[in-house]
Amino acid sequence: MKAVIPGPHALAELEHQLLELLSAAPNGLSEYALLKQLRTCNKGFAEFDARQPLSLFRGHFLLFHALYRLRDRVRQERRGWLAIEPLAIVLHPSPAETLPMQASLAPPEADHLREWYGDWNRWETATAADVLEWLRQFRVLRQAGGQRARALAALGLQDPVDQTAIRQQYRRLAMQHHPDRGGDGLRLREINAAWAVLATRSRD
Repeated sequence: MKAVIPGPHALAELEHQLLELLSAAPNGLSEYALLKQLRTCNKGFAEFDARQPLSLFRGHFLLFHALYRLRDRVRQERRGWLAIEPLAIVLHPSPAETLPMQASLAPPEADHLREWYGDWNRWETATAADVLEWLRQFRVLRQAGGQRARALAALGLQDPVDQTAIRQQYRRLAMQHHPDRGGDGLRLREINAAWAVLATRSRD
């Protein structure tokens, strides 16, 4: 069954509700918590049923479509920055002068996901089989994201961080731990392995 795309007014109302909910939760909310609250306050989620794969997908898609729109809006209005992860969706109020740097440090996956959730064709034509395949793909993405986090940790970094900073940290640590400079060869191997992961992901 083809779903009806929410109109501009409905999307604007959803963004407003999300902004209010996240502003009232400084530690952030999970996707589950947001969906639970939206079921009671937004008519677009009135028939949301997490037990039905297609309903679950459409609720998830609509929520994340609105979240990425909201992320762009708060950045443009210099009101903060929005971290979007299923377990922790957090609105970070930030001093206006720090926003350009923070905005530029969003993980590279963010723009890819924004495009994915911007494609209403998925919303309209999704089948139960499509949902199962997309769930498989997201599991792969989550595993890749975990690999990035582990590689960054090996370099003493964490997201948000840009590729220039990663490269500079890698070079600094590689020089520091090189055996010719009295460093630890095992630590250098770990550093090189981490860089191999991060350099490869930057080219994806």
